[in-house]
Formats: sequence, structure tokens, C-alpha cells
Amino acid sequence: MKPDQQSDIVRRLHCAAGHLDAVIKMAEDDEPCEQVLYQLTAVDAALRAVGARIILCQAQSSQTIILESPSVTQRSTELKRLQSLYTILMK
Repeated sequence: MKPDQQSDIVRRLHCAAGHLDAVIKMAEDDEPCEQVLYQLTAVDAALRAVGARIILCQAQSSQTIILESPSVTQRSTELKRLQSLYTILMK
């Protein structure tokens, strides 16, 4: 992962953590369930967006191996790795 990609991902994670802290406070303050759940879905969406960024970074770094490696095994392994990451994200 490139340094600018890493700093963007870390920044987004900190932002999501801040939102989650706010959701926890809402639950502690006995806010209405609808409001807590609405904010919780926003946190979930933010985390999924970060996950997608992580997969994009990996895909960019895997691109050379997938497109240029003379080894079919190496290309296949890299594609399986990306598929595994995507599967994890979609759970």
C-alpha cells in the first residue's frame, strides 16, 4: 500500500471510529432506537467503504503480477487472494 493510500485509509478509519463513539454515546444516553440504528448504518457504510478502498489498493499492487507474471500459479494465487478479500468484505 502506498503511503498516501495508507494515510487516507487510516484517516477514514479514525472518522468511522469517531462516528461509532457517537453511536455508543447515543445508546448510553438512551436515544431512540431508530436514531441509534440510523447512525449505526452510517458507521457500517463508512467501514465498508474503507474495506473497498483496501481491496482497491491490493488490486493495484497485484496488477503487475496478474498481468505480467510468467507463472500461471503466481497469477492464480494473486487472483484467489483478491477473491478472498472481496468475500471477506461482503460477509
